[in-house]
Amino acid sequence: MTGYLSRSAKAIKETATMIYNADYMFRALERPVASVACSGDLDNWVKGSDRDIGGFSDVWLDTTISGHAKFHGYISQKLPEDTRYKRSGYAMVRTRDPKPDILGAGTWDSSLYRYLALRVKADRRKYFVNLKSDTLINTDIYQHLLPIRTPDRWETVILPFNAFTLTSNSVILAAQPAMASTKMETVGFSISDRREGPFSLEFAWVKAINTNFTFGELLRLSYHTEVTWKTDFDKLDKRL
Repeated sequence: MTGYLSRSAKAIKETATMIYNADYMFRALERPVASVACSGDLDNWVKGSDRDIGGFSDVWLDTTISGHAKFHGYISQKLPEDTRYKRSGYAMVRTRDPKPDILGAGTWDSSLYRYLALRVKADRRKYFVNLKSDTLINTDIYQHLLPIRTPDRWETVILPFNAFTLTSNSVILAAQPAMASTKMETVGFSISDRREGPFSLEFAWVKAINTNFTFGELLRLSYHTEVTWKTDFDKLDKRL
């Protein structure tokens, strides 16, 4: 009961903050998706690697002295002893599955926003951003490559929600139905670039955001020749 009341109080606070920060059209400008401000926040995250199937990769999720989260470890390409597995070498972290609160099932609505924004500092390895929505098949994950422009430096990465690709067990599916955007469950990061060695990805926050030109999946204003998604992205990157 205590956990339910705590989750409900947090949900009410977040909803009130979102309404307070909305613009004159009651358009939500941003929504925190994942918080990692202190070590206690990491209790809301889970981690995994190929060790779950007998592999040898290691993964850790820690809080840095700067108050950021650090997803790091070592990717091993050594195959499990179980001969059914022909590939190995992956690690992941994600938020925990949502639990119900007084406002509903604990999921969140990404259809109110156009972009997923992430503040990250990564090495030169290849990472994916993973979104889980309410699906019939539990292994269905929507993924997007995390495009790193400045390795080993902090940067803001902005990804359109409609650019994520549906995968299952890291395989892109032929059918690509839209995600259940009104029932988003988890967000996370993964690495499976088939390279042996250490990896490190720090992240400060994950948010769902709009721009001055967007209202979720809709455009508030028509784009003109001088206003494109690229210029919109550049303005956002400077603001965030």
